[in-house]
Amino acid sequence: MGREEIIACLDALRRTLLRTVVVAGVASILCFFFSKKLALLLIRMVHVKVYYFSLPEVLFASIELAIYAGIFLSVPVAAFVGWREFRPILEQKKIHSHLFAGVAILLFYTGCLFCFFVALPNGIAFLLSYEGGAVKAMISIKRLVAFCVAMMFGFGFAFELPLALLLLSKIGIVNSRKLARGRRYAILFIVVAASVITPTPDVYNMSLLAGPLYILYELGLLLVRSAEKRVRQTVVTP
Repeated sequence: MGREEIIACLDALRRTLLRTVVVAGVASILCFFFSKKLALLLIRMVHVKVYYFSLPEVLFASIELAIYAGIFLSVPVAAFVGWREFRPILEQKKIHSHLFAGVAILLFYTGCLFCFFVALPNGIAFLLSYEGGAVKAMISIKRLVAFCVAMMFGFGFAFELPLALLLLSKIGIVNSRKLARGRRYAILFIVVAASVITPTPDVYNMSLLAGPLYILYELGLLLVRSAEKRVRQTVVTP
């Protein structure tokens, strides 16, 4: 990428972030009125009993949950604004910008839903399995919210891996041959990334993310190969 392209990307990113922050702020204010119901839904899903250890903790946890819910709901708006801002740049790289934005939204919410319905209940149940005898879990609502939100957003952004690989291939940083040869390094990177994204160091929770990430890596490799094949056919066709 040339200097002008980098400046254009930074300007588009700045405009996208500013508009997304405004939308997320408005959505967070609206979500605050439903934060209690959201907290109860989260507690029911993970099947834990929570406590609060200071008087304002529930209020702060509700505010924090409302902010994250606002960000969660603003993702389609961010994708739409990003599509409009980055459209000329993406189309120069022969990327269908509207399809790219739609798939990005789908992958993000798929990752979040997978975490909410599969990874979180199973991961928390595994961690609580160490409870017994004189050892009792006393989980604060603020820590539970922080733990669950970190997991959900981590899964959501991690599921964007196929699109990230496709974008890197369009820029010219990677190609299908490099991705195929670098599987062993990719597996190592996935394990390290899973250990960083998941807030707990246990192998069980890491595997709940590392497994899907490897599948997404292979999906990204297929997308890169398909894109390269289309480019070759375009070059050959007179």
